[in-house]
Amino acid sequence: MEAAHPPFVDDLTPEVCLTLLASHRVGRIAFIGDDDYPVVVPVNYVVDDHNIVLRTDRGETFEHAPLHRVAFEVDEFNERTQTGWSLLIRGSARDISDSTDAGTAASLASQVWAPADRQQTLAIRIERITGRQIVRPFAAATGPR
Repeated sequence: MEAAHPPFVDDLTPEVCLTLLASHRVGRIAFIGDDDYPVVVPVNYVVDDHNIVLRTDRGETFEHAPLHRVAFEVDEFNERTQTGWSLLIRGSARDISDSTDAGTAASLASQVWAPADRQQTLAIRIERITGRQIVRPFAAATGPR
């Protein structure tokens, strides 16, 4: 039966991508680091007015991401059903530490998992968002589409 209905990859609409992005709290920011190689760092985030907002310390992420193009990735997979989705966001990062409103700052503070002094706030302006999902016929009715 599975051979008659093979899995397929389906593109997600930008609206679905934004909904999925806003429904999660952990993603990965990618940027070019000190040694000119890509660096990928897991972070907690919130979505605020078409921006991904995250807290960081004064380390490599804060030193290299602002004023540069970055990528951000969020995904969810189910190994049992071999289904899932993945989002890729591209945009420009900027330091908004001095302009973060109290509501966003409080929301971010409650999201940070890793212990550290994360006083810097970065915003990634969502310039392009794409997503794909793996769909299996038996799970198609429950996919994010």
